[in-house]
Formats: sequence, C-alpha cells, structure tokens
Amino acid sequence: MKTILIVILSLLVFIVMISFMNIRITIQFRHENDDDQLRITFRTFFGLIRYRVSVPLIQLSSQTVGVVTEQKQSGGKDKKKTYTPKDTIKMLKKVKEKIEQIVHLNVTIKKFLSNVSVTQFQWHTHVGTGDAAKTGMLVGLGWSLKYGIIGIISKYMRLEASPSIELIPHFQAAISRTEFICMIRFRIGYAILAGLRIVKHWKIRSWSANKVESY
Repeated sequence: MKTILIVILSLLVFIVMISFMNIRITIQFRHENDDDQLRITFRTFFGLIRYRVSVPLIQLSSQTVGVVTEQKQSGGKDKKKTYTPKDTIKMLKKVKEKIEQIVHLNVTIKKFLSNVSVTQFQWHTHVGTGDAAKTGMLVGLGWSLKYGIIGIISKYMRLEASPSIELIPHFQAAISRTEFICMIRFRIGYAILAGLRIVKHWKIRSWSANKVESY
C-alpha cells in the first residue's frame, strides 16, 4: 500500500512538473527557385529534448509561370501539379479564410492561443510573374495576407517581438523567393488542458448527433 501511494505521488509530481514546462516551436520555411525547405523544431526541458521535422514541399515551374507541388505517395511515385498565379491567389485567399475559421472555431482554442507567446516573426518575400499586372495583384494580396495574419496573431496571441515583414516586387522577371521564421512558446499544461477540452467537446457533439438520429 505504501509503495502504491509513493508511485501515485511520484506520478502526480511528474505530471505537475511537465505541465509547467515550456515547449518552444520554431517554424522555418525557405523557398528559392527549386530549393524548398520546411523545418519544424520542437524544444523542451530547457532545450535538452529536441525534435526536428524536415519536409520538402514545392518547386518553381520553369515551363509555365506557376508553382509545382510535389507529394510523396506510398507507391513510390511522386504526384505533381502546376499552379498558375491565378491559382496561387485563390490558394492564398483560402489559407487566410481557413486561419480565420480555425481561430473562431471555439472558446477553447481562443483560450489556448491567449497563452501562446510569439517570440519571433520574420517573413521576407520576393515575387514576380513577368507580367506587371499579375505581379501587382500578387503583391497587393501578399501584403493583405501578411498584415491579416499579423492582425490575427496580435489579437489572439502574445506578440512579444516586433514582426519583420518585407515584400519586394519584380515586375520584369518570374521569381518566387520566401524566407519565413516563426518562434512560439507555451506551457505543456495549457496544451494538455486544451486537448482534453476539445476531446470533451467532440464527445458531447457526437453524443448529441447520435441522440438526434435515434429519434
């Protein structure tokens, strides 16, 4: 009985310690010509525990003015699709809409985001399609997207560092170069609590849906 009590107390102390520990996430995205890299680094326990994920994403199409996405499939073959500037504009609009939908999803996510600190936000972009009108559209949408995202971050998170954003147009050449770095920090306990609340919310919704179907 004494041994069981010691084990339970030890687990409780461990859970409390874990809950108060910070986790730091660094998101780095770099795109330049055919070199595309996305790296997400997780750090916790005073930096002693570190995990990094590297994901290859997209490459600039040299045949048409657009972007080619490359996706690894289980069969060993790569699936590619070319996106034109018009497609890119639509995609950026959808990204902005999705971000707003996620933020407005429910109170739990808002409460969790209020405990997230953004310690670095850097987003530098060079863009050009070779067509002045299309480039102008992309630049206008790009600035709108960047300021929109910063507005969402400053409203729902703790922005501890001044954002560094830049968008340089190239009207006479097709170019797409971006460097994005974002560092966030939050306590593991807040993430656990938010996860438990979301699971509870889903269970209640599932139970309500099943109850309605039964009638």
